[in-house]
Amino acid sequence: MKNKRGFTLIELLAVIVILGVILVIATTSVIKSINDSKVKAKYTAAKEIVNIAEAYMATETDGVDVEDKKKCVSIQTLIDNDYLEKDVTNPLTGENGGNFEGQKVCTSSTKAQDGYEASANAYNFDGYVYYLK
Repeated sequence: MKNKRGFTLIELLAVIVILGVILVIATTSVIKSINDSKVKAKYTAAKEIVNIAEAYMATETDGVDVEDKKKCVSIQTLIDNDYLEKDVTNPLTGENGGNFEGQKVCTSSTKAQDGYEASANAYNFDGYVYYLK
């Protein structure tokens, strides 16, 4: 009688297929998690910038414009007046300390649910819409 040792080719292939399936499932979960965290980071950065912009517009008049019944202030004005640090995450690009040239925060009295609309660069906080241009 032969003494069988080791695994057959079929058994080895089955193990490799199972490991491949587990790897695919784990990889897609990690990628989804990374993408979700990037969106949340942009949302958090936008909320920080909006809160600071509201504080600035409540106390200062320099650099505050009215556009289409919305109060607006440039992000560069917030940085120049030490209301905002230069290394904050840019919600439109996702970069830390990104270029904010030409970007503004505008408040609107339009009621909406809290959330993020990437296509319109509109962030909804506390029932009001804020636009980053």
